[in-house]
Amino acid sequence: MFELTLIWLGIALLLTPILAEYGKIRNKADRGFLWMGAGGAVYLLAAAFKLGIDGMTLSALGWGATLFSVIGLIITLIGAIFVLTGILK
Repeated sequence: MFELTLIWLGIALLLTPILAEYGKIRNKADRGFLWMGAGGAVYLLAAAFKLGIDGMTLSALGWGATLFSVIGLIITLIGAIFVLTGILK
């Protein structure tokens, strides 16, 4: 069974640049919102690992999902720092 929370998190992070453009704050921290969108794409990739592939063991799929979840977390945190510094300038 796949993690639905990873899918929702990925979709929410992919929507952050769109909502920032709608709120007229994207120009202040454009680079940060791009990092957060990239984090959303990585979280969707982690959710894809949870779906499973024929011929692969569940332990190998679990490591892939964990690895991409950690990478997505790091990318999202970098994006959040860029957004905070850009908006608070």
